[in-house]
Formats: sequence, structure tokens, C-alpha cells
Amino acid sequence: MLKNDTAVLDHAEIIDQTQSVCPVCLKVIDAQIVVQDRAVYMEKTCPEHGKVITYVWPDIDHYRWMSDLRLPLKKPQVFRQSQQGCPHDCGFCTSHLRHCTLAEIEVTERCNLRCPVCFMAAEAAKGVIQHDFDLQIIEDKYKAILAQSGAQTSIQLTGGEPTICKNLPEIVRMGRRIGFDYIEVNTNGVVIARDPAYIQELAEAGISGIYMQFDGLTGDVYAKIRGENILEYKLKAIENCRKVGVQVVLAMTVIEGINEDQMGDVLNFALQNRDVIAGLAYQPAFGSGRFDVTIQKRLTMGDVAFMLADQSKGLIQPYDFLPLGCSHPICSSATYIIEEKGHFLPFTRQISPQEYIEAFNPDSPQGSVLGDIASNKYPDLVSGVSIVIMNYMDAFSMDLKRLKECSMTVARNDGCLVPFCSYQLTNIDGKRMSDLFAPEG
Repeated sequence: MLKNDTAVLDHAEIIDQTQSVCPVCLKVIDAQIVVQDRAVYMEKTCPEHGKVITYVWPDIDHYRWMSDLRLPLKKPQVFRQSQQGCPHDCGFCTSHLRHCTLAEIEVTERCNLRCPVCFMAAEAAKGVIQHDFDLQIIEDKYKAILAQSGAQTSIQLTGGEPTICKNLPEIVRMGRRIGFDYIEVNTNGVVIARDPAYIQELAEAGISGIYMQFDGLTGDVYAKIRGENILEYKLKAIENCRKVGVQVVLAMTVIEGINEDQMGDVLNFALQNRDVIAGLAYQPAFGSGRFDVTIQKRLTMGDVAFMLADQSKGLIQPYDFLPLGCSHPICSSATYIIEEKGHFLPFTRQISPQEYIEAFNPDSPQGSVLGDIASNKYPDLVSGVSIVIMNYMDAFSMDLKRLKECSMTVARNDGCLVPFCSYQLTNIDGKRMSDLFAPEG
């Protein structure tokens, strides 16, 4: 499990004040961002459950540089009145600062794997019967997203495992009919690997691509993170997508002591297969939902940036990553690898941070911001590979300042668009806020 950091902060300097939640009761509490020995931490104390120290970033200079790169805010057009305060009024409330750029729609609660690490597992842990969602509910969610954030919003169909939902092709067609151009399927790739005709059917229905869990290039990694060795399924799924022209974004859950040393290998794999792989997202593990893996250290976006500098042999440096602009600067960052004269290089070295801010389009699909800027600046440029780091928050790392800038949302059944980290938030026992704050009686 993810645990409280064991650091002793005996000479820490306070650099910021914010609010967070207690990882036990999920009540809102004050928090401080502090620095000690160049590393950044969050320190908070619950009156009932005591002090919690959470590691935030490996290097204060890089943290400050990233934090200061502020991109334009585009506020949501539809608000709920804030009554209890963040994060209890999520959906978007009047305190929220950024509009939605990506909305997840859950199409099923069922899955064909039982991953030891799964943020979607809170309901399964309670023994709730898993089912596919009714098509009318899904249609209502599409229409709510259209009304609140527009047809340019990227849609991600998720679950559970969406490819075991019998109506998935119809759900894709439904979204296209309603007006969405970017519909991505978040998948483990098993069904796509087993049935080449299925990805053809999804392509004909109108998906824009798949977002596939890809945690490394050795079978032992999958045995530990996904519960079984499914590497061959991953490789076969990519090949089947290549055959029908469906682009793939690889999503690597990064866990210290399991696969953090394979980030460079996965980067090389993505670049070697860039005819089908459009992007690579590194996701340092976070503790919402099920987390049945014991680790000693939490990894963050900053750690990934510095580790990649070593593992890529200098191809990517920590300062090549720029905030995506779809969230708080500490929540997500990206670079864009292009090929020039037979060599790979980050496009972000060819523009200054100020040029990036000026060229930034808040309506670009999430993950495509730099690719869009590159193609606008150099129309003849061959498409590159987006490299993204997602710095998700759990009950230990939750920072309500960051949450208020989230534009990656989940569509609830009531039509509200809820920030992803708030929607998935669970305490150390896997209980959601709705469990802990349910009305009595």
C-alpha cells in the first residue's frame, strides 16, 4: 500500500499554504508545502488522526520553475453553487478555475482482469455486483458534456474494461452522432489482442484511438501490477491497431521497485513504433481504489522527469517538460519528440516557455497541446510522439489548489463533471467520501 512518508522535517522551510484532506477521515484540513534538503513535501495534521507528511517533488528549483509556468485559465461555463466547499461540491462548482478538456464516461463496471493496482476498484472491493451501464444513461452523459463543455471535448470511454461491454461500438457511434470527434477507449488491450475484427469494428464506429495500459517490456512487471503476465497481449493489441490504422497512446503506471527502471525502454519502444503509437503517458502510482502493492517511496512527476533524463541518455531533460495547461502546472506536463535529420529531439527545445504560453490553445485535446503548436508552427513537420507525465493525487497528496484547476473529469450519472482525482478519491481503507459522509438513518 502507499504509506505516510517517514521523513522527519526538523528544519523545513514553508513555501506555500493550501488545504488537503485527512487520509483517514477525508475531512478538509490545512496543509503546508515545505522544503527540506532540496526536496519538497506536504505537511498536514488532522486533529483526530494526527500528522501526515507526503513527499511531493525531488528538487525545489525544478518545482518552482514548473509551478511558475502559468498558462491562461478558461473557466467553466456551467457552475454549481458551492455549499460545503471543495472537494464536496465538485461538479463544477463556482470555485473551479478551468473548463473541461477531457471527460471520462464509464460504460461498464465489469473487468476481465483483477489488477493489484486499480483506482477503479473501490466498488468491487465492497462486493457490489458489476454491470454495464444503460445506453440511456450514457447518452445523457454525452449530452451533458456537450452542453457544459462543447463538442471539442475529448471523450474517454472507460470502465471497468470497456471492451467487454457488449454495446461499446454502439456507444462510440452514439458519441459521434451527438457531435464528438475525439472518442478514445481506455483499455487493457486483452480483447483487442484476441479479436482483430473487434478493433476493426471500433475503428468503423469512429474511435479516434485507444489509451492502453503498458507498464513495461518484461512479463514480471505485468505479473506484479496486473496480476498476470499479459505482455504478449499488449504487443498483439498494438499490432492489430497498426493493421487497421488506429493510433495508440501507451499508459505506463510507474511504481518504485517494480518498473521505474523500464521508463527509458518504453520510451524507445514508443519511438520505434511511432507509426502506430502517438503518445506515451507516464503515471506515477497513486493510492486511490485498490493498491495491493507495498512500496517504500512514492514517485512523482518530478521524479519521472529526472529519471527519464538518465534513462533516455539525455534525449529528454527535466526542463524539456512543460505544463500541459489543462490543469495545475504540478499536475501534468509534456514534451513532444520529433525527428529531424534522422535524430530525435524534444520540440520544447525549439520554443521558449513564453512562446509556448503565447501559442497555447486551451481547446486543444488533452495531450495534443504541443503537437498542435508544432504542426501550426511547422506545417510540413511529420507527426511526433507526445510524452506526458500525469501527477494524480490521492488522499495523501491531495492539494485543493491543484484540484480547482483540473480539467480532466468524469461524467457522473447526474450530469455533473467531476475532477478525476476528486471522483476517484478514497481513504486508506478504500472508502469514498460518499461512504464516510453518508446521511445517518
